[in-house]
Amino acid sequence: MAATPYDEQRTSGSGPATKEQLERDIELTRDQLGETVEALSNRLDVKARVKARALETSSRTAAVVRANRSAVAGLGAAVLGSALGLAVWRRRR
Repeated sequence: MAATPYDEQRTSGSGPATKEQLERDIELTRDQLGETVEALSNRLDVKARVKARALETSSRTAAVVRANRSAVAGLGAAVLGSALGLAVWRRRR
């Protein structure tokens, strides 16, 4: 069986653990447990993950729009023209 931070006798043959060694091992274990709990909390926080993903997507979209302003303006004009044309056509019918 492998030694744990709480074993008084180490398997490496270094003798009994001192109080300072045990306290240091306990502190390390607490730190690792805290990091694990934080990582699990982040993975389970769906609302925050969705919000972060939406922010990332909107940032990428804004970058593409800025890089292709003329194409986006042309597409917008085409959509607007189509919508107006459809509205006029439906009104005349």
